[in-house]
Amino acid sequence: AALLLALAGCGVKQVPFTISNDLGAWDIIEVYIDPSDKPWSTNLLQATLTPSNSAVFQVAPGTYDIRCTDEDGDTYTKWEVVIGNEGHTWNVTLADLD
Repeated sequence: AALLLALAGCGVKQVPFTISNDLGAWDIIEVYIDPSDKPWSTNLLQATLTPSNSAVFQVAPGTYDIRCTDEDGDTYTKWEVVIGNEGHTWNVTLADLD
């Protein structure tokens, strides 16, 4: 998270990365978005992401690993997601369960 904030202050282009909660009845309580060559950092989600809602994060274009955790502690992970200049959207569904 600190890296993303530092990059924002250095004039590095930021693009939207949207996570939509399509899990039905489960809230998403944690979101991690980290460069694929780095370990997981801190939870970026400011508030619980309830079903049918979305959260938008600003990231520099690049390749990221993304993980969401639901209220039951289940995780949903996408590895090596390429986020281009247009940004990216992930609709998290039960099919994404680790």
